[in-house]
Amino acid sequence: MVNKIRSQKLPLFEQARLLKILGELLQKGYPLIQAIEFLTIQLPKKYKILFEDAKQKLITGNSFVEFGTNLNLHADVIVYLYYAEVHGDLSFALKEGSFMLNKKIQHRAYFRKVMAYPIFLIIFLALILIVFRNFIIPQFETLFTTFQSNQHSFAFAYLQLIKRMPSIILLFLLICSIIIISSLFFIKKLTPIEQMNKLIQIPLLKSFLITMNTYEFSMQLSILLHAGFPIIEALRTMQNNDSRTFIKEKSKIMFNLIRNGNSLQQTLENDSTFNRDLIFIIDHGMNNSTLSEELHDYAEFLKRSLEEYFLRSIKLIQPIILIVISTSILSLYIAILFPMFQLMNNF
Repeated sequence: MVNKIRSQKLPLFEQARLLKILGELLQKGYPLIQAIEFLTIQLPKKYKILFEDAKQKLITGNSFVEFGTNLNLHADVIVYLYYAEVHGDLSFALKEGSFMLNKKIQHRAYFRKVMAYPIFLIIFLALILIVFRNFIIPQFETLFTTFQSNQHSFAFAYLQLIKRMPSIILLFLLICSIIIISSLFFIKKLTPIEQMNKLIQIPLLKSFLITMNTYEFSMQLSILLHAGFPIIEALRTMQNNDSRTFIKEKSKIMFNLIRNGNSLQQTLENDSTFNRDLIFIIDHGMNNSTLSEELHDYAEFLKRSLEEYFLRSIKLIQPIILIVISTSILSLYIAILFPMFQLMNNF
């Protein structure tokens, strides 16, 4: 029964709604347990047992982060909850988590909307290839044999290529899958720092990962500095956040370097996993005694950049897929015309 409860997971839209309501209740002055009990009333019946189980563990001494983990909340929300426990503004963290989840829901909906038509065309193209391979091409092969046409001609070779196209595509996908699975198996054996150093060597991922790393580090550090932590204590606290292993391990390295006499800027000088702008932001913030505010604003800027990057990528993927599909359909059309012209020339 316990395993069944733990395996339940709230959908993202339900998580976003409940986090927003809980944040608003806490802002109005409700005690945490009372707010959770009030929230449980609004839950669909299938999730009430999950919430009750998590609430009882919270009453018996679990942290609010563990409460969120027991509810299987999104990993990004757990990061907010962890730092909320440190600086105490749980209401703000819950509303920020809700806002972030709503953005994820919007992005997924946009992705499905944009990709629905290309995916339909890909399926349609696959069906056409199957029909060509199993019905149309065998008929042309029979005609070539009947009229004793040149089976070394370009038209006949083109037909054979189209006939083998489904097999070629499947073989290509199989090879790509083997490469990806092998790479993931290899990367999993590395430490989080080594994993990131390998991943940022992939051109298509480099810009996104560096921006994401910089955003997460800036956001987490700004929260702790805003709560009054010195930099070295903030980095010590970030080492306890298990939901982001790369930032956790990077914080350990920075903490040790600063304890040995280096500045925060010096720890980032030769680091290729963060944006170079981060050094300027830290330097400028320290000189003006506004480091927490500038890191927060920089994190917000990076968050918008990541959102724009996602939208640009989707807009780029769709026309590429449509071009590939259009070219494939044109190739099939040519595959019909070439044999017909070849046979007509034999008369």
